[in-house]
Amino acid sequence: MPIVSNADRPLADMMPGVRRRTLLWGETMLFAEIHLEEGGVVPLHDHVYEQIGYCIEGTFDLKIGDVVHTIEPGNCWCVPSGVPHEATATSRCFLIEAWSPARDDYKD
Repeated sequence: MPIVSNADRPLADMMPGVRRRTLLWGETMLFAEIHLEEGGVVPLHDHVYEQIGYCIEGTFDLKIGDVVHTIEPGNCWCVPSGVPHEATATSRCFLIEAWSPARDDYKD
């Protein structure tokens, strides 16, 4: 699957107000769109994956460890493996995120 169109990939409900479209994955990373509705919350969690992201549209509060960051369009972030993090959308958001190693649970 070296070339894909987002129109060919399903948009999956992750939790209320949070949807994901897995776009592409390789041997060691996975790439996806994340759509947050205003007020959507990704609750506090951690995982073995390193996670990086880029905000295309909207604003949200991203807590990484004990620090809260206000993310807006043009901002990038990195969540190291094993670090607790959570997100709360303060407006409708469109994000691009990648995880390494590739998440098997997001390969749909």
